[in-house]
Amino acid sequence: MQIQEIIIINNGAQSYGISTQFINQVSRVPALMPLPLRPFGVRGLCSVGGNIVSIVDMNLLLDMNAVEYDAPSSRLVSFNGVYASHAFLVNQVDNIVEVNQKDTEYLDNNDELLAVYKYEDSLIQIVSLDFLLSKIKKVAITSKEIKKGKSETKISLEEKSSRFLIFAMANERFALNIDYLREIIMADVSFTEITGSSSEILGLINLRNELITVLDLQTYYGFEHTLSYKNRILIVSHGDKTIGLLVDGIIDIKNILAKNIEYMSENFEDEKISGVIHDGKNLISFFDATVLDKLFAKNRKFIDAKASIYAMDKSADIALEVIIFELANKEYAFKIENVAEIIDIVKPTEIAYTNKFIDGIINIRGQIITIFSLYKKLNIPKNIHEGCKIIICNINETKIGFIVESVSDILNIHKNEIREQNDSLFTNVLHLEDGKRLVLCMDIDEILSIKGQA
Repeated sequence: MQIQEIIIINNGAQSYGISTQFINQVSRVPALMPLPLRPFGVRGLCSVGGNIVSIVDMNLLLDMNAVEYDAPSSRLVSFNGVYASHAFLVNQVDNIVEVNQKDTEYLDNNDELLAVYKYEDSLIQIVSLDFLLSKIKKVAITSKEIKKGKSETKISLEEKSSRFLIFAMANERFALNIDYLREIIMADVSFTEITGSSSEILGLINLRNELITVLDLQTYYGFEHTLSYKNRILIVSHGDKTIGLLVDGIIDIKNILAKNIEYMSENFEDEKISGVIHDGKNLISFFDATVLDKLFAKNRKFIDAKASIYAMDKSADIALEVIIFELANKEYAFKIENVAEIIDIVKPTEIAYTNKFIDGIINIRGQIITIFSLYKKLNIPKNIHEGCKIIICNINETKIGFIVESVSDILNIHKNEIREQNDSLFTNVLHLEDGKRLVLCMDIDEILSIKGQA
């Protein structure tokens, strides 16, 4: 099987590649939970995406000195699918690149390496995750000679430098000071549209119980909006505010000497650029705190870094916060405090001898989630299509999924918009848009009740 794209990891002496096919996200290293009597290579446990995973030190598996856990450059690479229970602790993530097959040598008879890829002037060793993870159970490992790959970039201590993330926008290069970068995630996420937002705002995403507004940098900078598998979302924080920025693709992460950074924001229209980086013969537009402040100010009504699935902006007359969805051409709502995340439709695996209202189970990032049928509970015709979503709710410390046909809004509901409903399944009727739009607000506890029903 050909490798299409890799993430390049640098341990200070060599460069290694891992296929992005198996990667969920790259993030800063979270708090470590020590694990007594842990196997070789495992540093402890941490929470990633709401799940507990083992932190595996990639350096130890390669017979090298352990990664410095608290170093600013250290990153956590988490995985999906069969590898979802582990995350690699690495020294540094250099880049995410598309693999040119003509520069790739596949190694069919090598258990440790899948291929060697010639990237610029370096040889990237693309490692086998199966081989590395198989070494965790071993107490001692015989050292193996590793071919030298990309040499470490050395920066003179006397020369001040800043580290930048270089990314693509159309056919141009842009850069962001990495001090503002919290993490990078794949762009294949579900967006919840924000009513009344500008064309630059894609919507809200739920990242580990934090609602984050995502802005399309393509539109913001006047480029045509395009989507591809290369797209990434940069989670950017400045002060007490956080935003997601959709970009075309990641090119590089590199140190830039201060003498090559030219600030000239006053020369750019709308002050959307802080200046340019002189990178050899190339000029790279970059932005930093000044541009971020302006961006946050422009979209301040949609951005709140402290907004979470459990705590959003509240005013005195707001009684409820709800997520509105559609079933059989009618609108319903859940209280937002119950909602954990929204994902694209996944076909449930049926389980024998379960209650008739259970459609089956799904596996999301290694976590088993039960799918409860609202169609059967409400006795309405089922209409499942590829555009459907699954709303995953937290109920009594258990995650339950509900298939819905679409998700339309996340709204603050005022007291005068609520009418009590004398129904066991619906606590309230929401009178929106001056009563022209009626939404039934569900009581999840009652919905899940199976009293008196086979």
